[in-house]
Amino acid sequence: MPLFDSINVEYIDSPFYIEDMPLGNTVYVIDDYLESSLHKSMNRHLDHCSWQKTNEVQSQTPNRGGLPNHSLWGCSFFRNPDMQDGFLNGATGAPNHLIRWFNRRLQSDFGFAWTRFQYAGGNSQTHGQHGTCHADCDNEDEWNLSFLYYTNLFWNPNWGGKLRFYSENRGGGIQDQMDDVELGFVDFKPNRLLMFDGRIQHGAEAPSEDARYIDRRSIVIRGDEIELLNKEDRYAYN
Repeated sequence: MPLFDSINVEYIDSPFYIEDMPLGNTVYVIDDYLESSLHKSMNRHLDHCSWQKTNEVQSQTPNRGGLPNHSLWGCSFFRNPDMQDGFLNGATGAPNHLIRWFNRRLQSDFGFAWTRFQYAGGNSQTHGQHGTCHADCDNEDEWNLSFLYYTNLFWNPNWGGKLRFYSENRGGGIQDQMDDVELGFVDFKPNRLLMFDGRIQHGAEAPSEDARYIDRRSIVIRGDEIELLNKEDRYAYN
């Protein structure tokens, strides 16, 4: 039986303090999350990352012969357990101060602290590079959180790039292979933030052919477990 058999996409105007966990089947979406200058800075930060084919979802189906289900452009900022800088710190080799600030802002805005942090990094997809279906954590990680932030400064809605959610994973497929188990989607839009339970199966579609060489960029920050902060601690960046 699927862990989630429906989702509720809720568009909200501003962040809120999380009062209860797990987050459940609601996907929260905030548009214009960052001030204009900060949005541009986040996008510029990705301009100078050392992109590599590091975003992979490994196949567990025999017919793939061990080949990955998808292999996209990625840049790693820091990983678990101690938020150490990854080996991809940008073209200048400078520490990821902006990403660390963004991570602290998420914790402050939503009133939580990571207890088992997992990963922060960037994703880049061009035409034909569909992200296949996956979950961000194990089913037993009920107190997890996943964030996606879309850094592009411009995006034509006709270029696609939806994030799709599914009730189950059929060998990592996406789109026509998964239509009958799709629960819903969220459009790709600049300066949009998503927060959801990473146990929900999901995958990002590639830009359409009309986008040509323009890439669909996102920053992912996720963890396997959080703790909710009391009122006195909510304003302290961790």
